Amino acid sequence: MNDLERFKCIVRGEQPDHVPIFGFPGAPGMSRGAMRKTRQRLFETGMPTYAGGTAKATDVASWMRYWGTTGPTGPGFKLESGEEGIRSTSRLEGEFQIIEYESGALTRQVLDNDETYSMPEFIRYHVRDRESWEFYRERHTPRRRMAPDGMEARCRKHDGRDYPLSVGGTSGYGAVRGLMGPEAASIAFYDDPELVHDIVAWRRERVREYRLPLIERLKPEIVQCGEDCCYNHGMLVSPRMFEAFFGDSYREVCDCARANGAELVAVDTDGNISEFTPMIESFGVNAIFPCEVKAGNDLFELGAKHPEFVFFGWLEKESVNEGNEAMIEPEIMGKVPRLLERGRYFPNGDHGLQPLVTFPNLCRFMTLLHEACGNADGDFPRVKGKSRRSKVEGRKSKVRTERSKDDGRRADMRTVCTVSSADL
Repeated sequence: MNDLERFKCIVRGEQPDHVPIFGFPGAPGMSRGAMRKTRQRLFETGMPTYAGGTAKATDVASWMRYWGTTGPTGPGFKLESGEEGIRSTSRLEGEFQIIEYESGALTRQVLDNDETYSMPEFIRYHVRDRESWEFYRERHTPRRRMAPDGMEARCRKHDGRDYPLSVGGTSGYGAVRGLMGPEAASIAFYDDPELVHDIVAWRRERVREYRLPLIERLKPEIVQCGEDCCYNHGMLVSPRMFEAFFGDSYREVCDCARANGAELVAVDTDGNISEFTPMIESFGVNAIFPCEVKAGNDLFELGAKHPEFVFFGWLEKESVNEGNEAMIEPEIMGKVPRLLERGRYFPNGDHGLQPLVTFPNLCRFMTLLHEACGNADGDFPRVKGKSRRSKVEGRKSKVRTERSKDDGRRADMRTVCTVSSADL
């Protein structure tokens, strides 16, 4: 099987030749490299430099070869261009970088923030009222669209592909929160709903003009959306409010995705997804990633309640950090075999690697995960463990036995049905 065939098998609840270690950009788990300081830590603890691991396409490819992982491919271009953008200036204050934008936004972050496992402090956001929104909208509205022949030439390279292709979809709460901040956005839903509706309408028009045509032409396997709308106890906005402001946008994207053969409409959100899942599934979404552990998610329970839904991740990223090696086997063996029996699950870490990771621990984690998935891909050094392998094989044997029983029962049912039909 190739990557595309395996991907389709998992999404459809079928059995591939092996289960891929699949991760999305933005929440890659162990599949797509690491930030610079984290990668440097892996080099210092034994990982060869040729394993790559930066955000560059060539380094991502070398990381995937080395660790035996995979992920979606994007179109490699966008239809819109010509946004004026918002200029900024920055200055240093001690160990921090202060960034001021002409929109009035103000950010404080550690030095080299883009290469550090740290969130910036957003002191002021771009949108604070109607005036600041209109300024932002003017500066971020595209002025040009790629000509049809240019689009066709770029799309053609994805025809006849043997890999899953992903096209961006929509963002609702995540987009509003990113512009206003969670507190101001929460207030605006009640005090200035017209402003929120204007932001949603502007983004929806951009999706219609620049995303849906790509979905219609490329017919991707994946339409990828982003929200980050949950925290450790549930959603940051009520399901009722999410439905009122963003439901129609999601339905439009999901309808287009399904009409053009997409296997998966996936949403990236952190936090506890227990109340988010049924709501987003009602719009037509059928996948969520990365399913964080510390947020209290339970994929056994969610998987039982939503049998057609596809889940990713849910393996504690901190298990590969220094001193945590005892966590690795229980984390993988307590979750992965059972979820693979259910199907529609892509096992992976529940977010990106942290700076405390060590190469030996990552090797332990990936050895066991690959064994549990029946996956021989990758050049990394496997960590030997006879007792561990026997547990994995025991679980696989149990799964095979159960499948054989199921196949036998289905064969018996077919025989009964055939006889009954003949007798009628």
